[in-house]
Amino acid sequence: MTEVLHNAIADYEQKQFWQTVNEQVEQTQREDPEGWADYLTEREQVLGPRPRSRRIAPEWDGLLTFPEEKDETDAR
Repeated sequence: MTEVLHNAIADYEQKQFWQTVNEQVEQTQREDPEGWADYLTEREQVLGPRPRSRRIAPEWDGLLTFPEEKDETDAR
């Protein structure tokens, strides 16, 4: 029983942590869009461009804008 409670508490704490992180990210995007754009630029410099979540034919590359790319562009 103790292990079940321990696992439930750990799961709850992890969910709370990520909820707080997500709320802080959303707050930063809302209140400091320029800072958020700087963060995205720096992140790309350190980690490289984000990998595409979808594979497309090379001849279509650059002609389509996927929703996740549009969101990132809007944030900049």
